[in-house]
Amino acid sequence: MIKSATLSGGIETYIILVWLFVIFNTVLMLLLCYLYLSIQKTREQEKISREFSFMMIEGLETERRRISRELHDTILPKVKDIDISDHIRSICVNLMPPDFSCLSLKDALALFCDKFSKQTGINCAFSAEENIDFSLISAEDQLHLFRMVQESFNNIEKHSKSNSASLVIRQNPGGVLLICISDEGTGIKTRGFTEGLGIRSIRQRAQIINAKIDFISESGNGLMVRIEMPPPPSVISDSSTG
Repeated sequence: MIKSATLSGGIETYIILVWLFVIFNTVLMLLLCYLYLSIQKTREQEKISREFSFMMIEGLETERRRISRELHDTILPKVKDIDISDHIRSICVNLMPPDFSCLSLKDALALFCDKFSKQTGINCAFSAEENIDFSLISAEDQLHLFRMVQESFNNIEKHSKSNSASLVIRQNPGGVLLICISDEGTGIKTRGFTEGLGIRSIRQRAQIINAKIDFISESGNGLMVRIEMPPPPSVISDSSTG
């Protein structure tokens, strides 16, 4: 009887352990499924957000081109005042994107800095490493980078109260493209920095091209907009196989 009771108790304990094991694994599987579905949902939301940003930016670029053509073809011929005429031409040039089929991003940004200095009176220093191969970046991504720099300089002109600015472009050993736009103005806190349409546009473009964007500032010490863009996947693949 004692052996039978002991055996029965052992079987019951074994069954309980088996059930606990089954319950634990079931709960674990449910948690893993929940985490998997959550990750998938987050990725899908990020994809939708990226696609929406892309469509919005594309619409913005289309509208820029349309307005530029309207100003150039319809308004400009009717303007007799030379100063106003020059101002309209400048607006048209800023609205139209550079032609990256015959102009590199480096040259486009160098020209932009020179024009920015002449138009605003803010001295703009431009520096770019010679060995950066911009041809590895698609024309579409180059346009996004150009617009991000352009919007950053618009903010310098409007808000910084700075007499000088700089644009530095270099490439890290890992192939990451680094673009820094900085000024010596009032900094974020004292200039009433807010997430306006321009800043949101910069963030959206950064998301589209998978770039990291940082706004670095200490009160009274100016602002640096730092853009880090990883190399194209094909370049990473070639370097890893080589």
